[in-house]
This record gives sequence, structure tokens and C-alpha cells, in this order.
Amino acid sequence: MTRHQPHQCKGTKADGTPCRANTRTGSEYCFFHDPAKAEEQEAARQAGGRVGKTRVLPAETPDVPLSSVAEVVGLLGETINQLRRGEIDPRVANAVGYLSGTLLKALQQGDIEQRLADLEAIARHQESPESPFDVELEGARPDPEAEGKAVA
Repeated sequence: MTRHQPHQCKGTKADGTPCRANTRTGSEYCFFHDPAKAEEQEAARQAGGRVGKTRVLPAETPDVPLSSVAEVVGLLGETINQLRRGEIDPRVANAVGYLSGTLLKALQQGDIEQRLADLEAIARHQESPESPFDVELEGARPDPEAEGKAVA
């Protein structure tokens, strides 16, 4: 019995074991062991190193203020344009979009909490006996005819 099956590559792996890949049509070797494909193999190895790299902004890129809805919307617009120009990887843009959505919800929640606190302060102030609305104006005299009558 021979060492190779009829369509098994005749090449040897780096560890000395026989390659078990199928041969290319018209060759006794797989793509990676075929001596006639040496240039294409090198190009494939180089491209393989580039394909998996995620394009991100340089480390010295300044932080963007994100304390308001308008600032987050500005970041989203900038990210969309960077993605369209191919300056950042789509996975990075997707992460920015997701995180921006989370940040917008937090900003809106903070706004609601602040508005609620303001309303509670107003309600406490109105319950207070020292309300500025309870002070009678100087010189104002009660209308004797109006007392006891309902205002229409």
C-alpha cells in the first residue's frame, strides 16, 4: 500500500507528517504544497494577516464629550461617516452604535430623574406654610361683598 490515497497531497507538513489535504485538479499537491503556486501562496499568507485586523482610530484620537444627547448624536454621525469612508471597521462602528444607544437611555433616565426631583421640590415648597403665594399684598383690602359668595 502506498503512503498516499489517490487524491491526497504528496506534500509534507512542517512537523514531518504527510499532508492529508486533497489535491488540486491536475496536480499531485494541495494549494499550500504545490511548488507551481509559490507566489500565490505567499500572497495568500500576506493577505491572511491583513484580513483579520480591525481598523480602529489611532490611540491619540481625542475623547469626544458625551454628556448630552446632542453630543452622542454628533458621535453617531461622525462614526457613520468614518464607516462610509472605510476609516473604521464595521464591527467598531456597530459597537459605537450599541454603546451610544445605551448611553442615550442613561441620559434620558437622568433627565427624567432630574425633572422628577424638580417637581418634588416644587410640591414641597407649595406645601410649606411660608409660601410666597400666601402673603397678602400691602394695601389690599378684602371685599366684604365677595366673602361668602362663590366666584363664577
